[in-house]
Amino acid sequence: MRFAVIFLIVLMLAFASASSYSEQQYRDSFTNWMQKHSRSYASHEFNTRYSVYKKNMDYVNEWNSKGSETVLGLNSLADMTNQEYQAIYLGTKTDATARLAAASASASFGKVQGALPASIDWVAQGAVTQVKNQGQCGSCWSFSATGSTEGAHQISTSNLVALSEQNLIDCSSSYGNDGCNGGLMDNAFKYIIANGGIDTEASYPYVAKVQKCKYNPANSGATLSSYVDVTSGSESALQSQTVKGPVSVAIDASHQSFQLYDSGVYYEPACSSTNLDHGVLVVGYGTASANGSSDSDSSAASQSSSSESSDDQATQGAQFWKVKNSWGPEWGLSGYIQMARNRDNNCGIATTASQPIV
Repeated sequence: MRFAVIFLIVLMLAFASASSYSEQQYRDSFTNWMQKHSRSYASHEFNTRYSVYKKNMDYVNEWNSKGSETVLGLNSLADMTNQEYQAIYLGTKTDATARLAAASASASFGKVQGALPASIDWVAQGAVTQVKNQGQCGSCWSFSATGSTEGAHQISTSNLVALSEQNLIDCSSSYGNDGCNGGLMDNAFKYIIANGGIDTEASYPYVAKVQKCKYNPANSGATLSSYVDVTSGSESALQSQTVKGPVSVAIDASHQSFQLYDSGVYYEPACSSTNLDHGVLVVGYGTASANGSSDSDSSAASQSSSSESSDDQATQGAQFWKVKNSWGPEWGLSGYIQMARNRDNNCGIATTASQPIV
């Protein structure tokens, strides 16, 4: 009997720690979140989204209460389950095995001679276009590919041109890409090289669905001559390549912690380094400042105050990759994320990195 009572108390405490908000607090937070993100739901959908939001709110609170260097928040994806998020934003999961075999048989990175800079930021140097939004289409690979191509073109010509993801989605299927169902950045580079260019975003705008190919060479904004595959799994090789310009990478972004990322240096112990499902763009690297917020745009109005202060303490001195995502400026650090650097290739950031060459 005594054991049963103790067990019941433990269960009650666990439930209390996971659900530390009143119903009114949940409701007020969700209402404010809907206003902030301009969301409205049909009556039958409201209860479903509200229930999901409450669970995500509990998850964020529990994670942040542990004082992690990674701070989560109720961002624009907070009304989605993790399963919904994966299906819509990550597309088809691609294991890295085939890509690694191809990389080992082809090119490898070229090291930068001499000491590497302690930090670099291609956004500050004008080689990165504004944050884009892939919408409900698993086309992340195309945004990663255009991002590195935009960077290579700017560094070569001093002219920053936004390039067309839609061009890649519509026209590169014969190179192994599958539109909104996934693709690989290397396949996109192969298409651009063979095609003799890629159209500008202005001439071939994004619509988040596959259409008939409409490439027009008169509207080409950039060309490529080749690309290089960075030595797999080597963060030092990735650092060397990042000194030359933005680098396309694939990561494991399947976790709820990535979905609800807000600020700080992202580290997920459960991340895979081989099962990669999201294409993003490394645009720099560095070490977190003493206050942990030099590149931050904190937008988690609904996150607990205790979690806000823990970020400053946990991220001091943490090495990070500055990564551009394609989920709009409302996610993360104004559309960016700081991912852990030199921590055993966390989330596979150095597993399938590649960089185009103009």
